[in-house]
Amino acid sequence: MLHPKTRQKLSAAARGLFVAVLMFATLFPFYWTLLISLKTQNDAFQVPPDLLFVPTLENYSELFVAGDFTKYFFNSFVVCFFSIVLALLVGIPSAYIFARSEFRGKKAFFYVLLITRMSPGAVFVIPYFLAYNKLGMLDTYVGLTLIYFASNLGIIVWSLRAFMEDIPVSLEEAARIDGCSLLQSLFKIAIPLSTPGIASTAILSFIFSWNEFLFALLLTRQKVQTAPIGILNFIVFERMNWGVIAAGSIVIALPVVVFGIAIRKYYVKGLTQGGLAGE
Repeated sequence: MLHPKTRQKLSAAARGLFVAVLMFATLFPFYWTLLISLKTQNDAFQVPPDLLFVPTLENYSELFVAGDFTKYFFNSFVVCFFSIVLALLVGIPSAYIFARSEFRGKKAFFYVLLITRMSPGAVFVIPYFLAYNKLGMLDTYVGLTLIYFASNLGIIVWSLRAFMEDIPVSLEEAARIDGCSLLQSLFKIAIPLSTPGIASTAILSFIFSWNEFLFALLLTRQKVQTAPIGILNFIVFERMNWGVIAAGSIVIALPVVVFGIAIRKYYVKGLTQGGLAGE
């Protein structure tokens, strides 16, 4: 029988080892991609790997200068920004209605809304393609923005409803006594108290939209290609330019990392306080 202090030390050591292994498994692919992006094509696949190499920015230069990656990066930013803003503008009031109102078909409509996020994109891509082809919306900012908006709306409503249900109704009743309307209660009470949830759902929606591949591949051409699709231009018949592809992967990952760090306190608080609501 182990002494209690010994068990505590072993437990702490096991937890530390588990965290270390998890961090290694998570960060090592990013680290190795970064190394490849800073190496020449010959150095990148040298066996055994040379860790004492002279870094080069040739891959990043080719990515933005010769590869015109700036356009693809801008397209991703525009589509993600407007789709998330639009989804929040619609999703926040919708979540408030689901949290505070009762109406016929509420539960059924709520789950139908969630299906748009949980269903695989392959289910919708053919109908979208046929409809967009008829409407002339292929390879347009509006077309891709609307798809990302529809994809993110379900998860935003689903998550924010849980936060708004946790807000004491007595606060809103007191505001009503003071003369606040339903809309004023939303903006003065519900939204400020749901800031952690809004931040967490915003970054999740940003990650989903920023990394989305299938819709951007099939519904865009040259004009509105996003960054994940732009990397494919460096896969040609003659060779696979792995250094430039790795550089593009690092550039694509940076906005998500920066955005996540910027709102990390709201994000962590949102994940611990909110979560996904159930019926």
